[in-house]
Amino acid sequence: MKLVLILMKIFIIGALLIISNQNLAMSLEENRVHFVTEYASWVSHLFNQGLSIASYVIKNEWLPENP
Repeated sequence: MKLVLILMKIFIIGALLIISNQNLAMSLEENRVHFVTEYASWVSHLFNQGLSIASYVIKNEWLPENP
């Protein structure tokens, strides 16, 4: 449950940062379209980076070598 709340906070803060950094007025249609595009790109980049980290961890040799 805590993990879900942490992830929700990250996604909400990310959305607010995109809105504030791009100076988007969400009442305008073109700004909402721009926001959805930017947010989807950000989430996609986050997912790809997570896959990259997970694949690195999986490929790593974690057992100690025998002398």
